[in-house]
Amino acid sequence: MKFWTFSSSVLATLLAVVSLTNASGPSDGDAVADPNSAVVKLTSETYKTFLDENPLVLAEFFAPWCGYCKQLGPEYSKAADSLNETHPKIKLAQVDCTTEEELCMKLGIRGYPTLKIIRDGADTEAADYDGPRDSNGIADYMIKQSLPAVQQPQNVDELNEIIDAQTKPYVIQINPTADGNKTFNSVAAQKRKDYVFISVQDPALVKDLSSKFTNVKLGKKPAYLVVHPKEYTDVRQFSEKELTSAALSAFISTEVMPYFGDINRDTYMGYISSPLPIAYYFYKDPEQREAVSELFNKLGKKYRGKMNFVGLDANLFGKHAETINMDPEIVPLFAIQHIEANKKYGISQTENPEGPSQNAIEKFVTDFFAGKLKPIVKSEDLPTEEEKAESPVVKLVGHNHREVVEDVTKDVFVEYYAPWCGHCKKLAPTWEELASIYGSNKSDAEVIIANIDHTNNDIDIPFEIEGYPTLVLYPANGELDEKTGIRKPIIFSGARELDDLIAFVKESGSLHVDGQALKEAQEGIVEDDAEPEAEVEAEPEAEAEPEAEEEAEPEVEVDAEDLEHDEL
Repeated sequence: MKFWTFSSSVLATLLAVVSLTNASGPSDGDAVADPNSAVVKLTSETYKTFLDENPLVLAEFFAPWCGYCKQLGPEYSKAADSLNETHPKIKLAQVDCTTEEELCMKLGIRGYPTLKIIRDGADTEAADYDGPRDSNGIADYMIKQSLPAVQQPQNVDELNEIIDAQTKPYVIQINPTADGNKTFNSVAAQKRKDYVFISVQDPALVKDLSSKFTNVKLGKKPAYLVVHPKEYTDVRQFSEKELTSAALSAFISTEVMPYFGDINRDTYMGYISSPLPIAYYFYKDPEQREAVSELFNKLGKKYRGKMNFVGLDANLFGKHAETINMDPEIVPLFAIQHIEANKKYGISQTENPEGPSQNAIEKFVTDFFAGKLKPIVKSEDLPTEEEKAESPVVKLVGHNHREVVEDVTKDVFVEYYAPWCGHCKKLAPTWEELASIYGSNKSDAEVIIANIDHTNNDIDIPFEIEGYPTLVLYPANGELDEKTGIRKPIIFSGARELDDLIAFVKESGSLHVDGQALKEAQEGIVEDDAEPEAEVEAEPEAEAEPEAEEEAEPEVEVDAEDLEHDEL
């Protein structure tokens, strides 16, 4: 399972620092820009033409009632007026999504305000604006966006001025070839929002860099470097034989990470989107972090490109420990999360109530790469024999999921659900009836109908779960997924009615079991078992009494919001 499948809770805990008390946000100001300002109001009719005519546009998609849009509106107007005077080619525009619904739906606008940076009319390649929300900040951000993706200083003073101003890692190209320059510019265009790119070819500038960056040798050959601010003795140099966009992008993504960094609101996306395992050290205070800084910088350097080492302030992000199957109350703690493999490993908190020693941490990392560690599996308790006999639905948990799903002699139909999901609650009686038809909990059943609480059990599956309930059939003797060793599944996407589920099992299962015939046979047995009614002598007709109203069956309570969407 890919990280984004199970990471909704991860992101929630990481980003839960700010609590919003009002979903609509603040209510000061007017969301609609001042009609006398330089903000251009766009409609479906004018949108495409305007973008084609202007090379750089910041477009705000908003709703007049939105509190945060009201807060932004006056600042947005001021920024547009300022840019109109100093950089008239940079345009700020607005689209009212309450009147231009079709346009906003087509563009995939999901929240307000949404701001997009659009270049040369290519709105499908628009970048999300993540800069300041005040007028000066907006103007400065957009001015930087108007600069070339690659900066080319003309003299040593200009070069040093650019370098000294950097507060984030930056990328330098030296002595490029024509093809190398094309690749570098392509990557710079993709990553310009995140990093500064500099190209140097003048021998005097190369000489200056050579004297500054003491751990790399620079000459007449092409070179590509990632530099961390002021860390001139630890410049990282691209070493692949072939320079491709993919290779250069991967190099940058790896090397911009510090040997020992911190996960916070600004950095979490970089770490989470990396394919490398993450080693977490949760600390209570800056002193605890500082005490292990030397160790983790050493490990970070040793395992460069193999693992990212990060600290987490437990006071802010302690809840994240639960996501990696650790106790957030016992800090400091150390754990490794291999996101791509969906595996989590942690140093025993029971054996180390005061936190692991540095020697224990170093050995744990060594054992991880040696394949000696066993992952921590989050799992509910296995069902008891009584529970198995009581319910026709086979209960799966983290400890038995693979065993059941790997039984290639049976068609296994699994519901992945969440306890809070309204759709799952509504499906429950139908799912149980389906299991009864196949005698799912019997040893001789050909079709297994099972379910698992996906929020409380760690499992390894060859597909992404994007909403609840997700219904998945593993056909008997089906083709195996190379990565997980589990049969490749067939996802059910039809109506969740009993007859539709029965038909799906017959058509998609390898055994083609006819559930409808089983159902009719069971209904026939019930009818045969019913006692015949005794014949009674006709009584004289009495005055009819009013019929009692049939008691309505209680409806399953389903949250209105759950009924609208299947969501994680």
